[in-house]
Amino acid sequence: MSVNNITVCPHCNLDMELKMAPYEKDGVTVGDFEAYVCPNCGRIFYTNKGYEELNKFTMKKKN
Repeated sequence: MSVNNITVCPHCNLDMELKMAPYEKDGVTVGDFEAYVCPNCGRIFYTNKGYEELNKFTMKKKN
């Protein structure tokens, strides 16, 4: 998992798409969070907002 507001894939050098992307833990999808996704290789870079929401979600699950 990467966290960044990156808009160009560092691997493919293509513009990434801003959309909701799934986050998986232990093979189970826990939710969709805002991220930049490469249309070629599928690499996901969660935005700061997406990462914050992911942290809130996972912290609720621990309690």
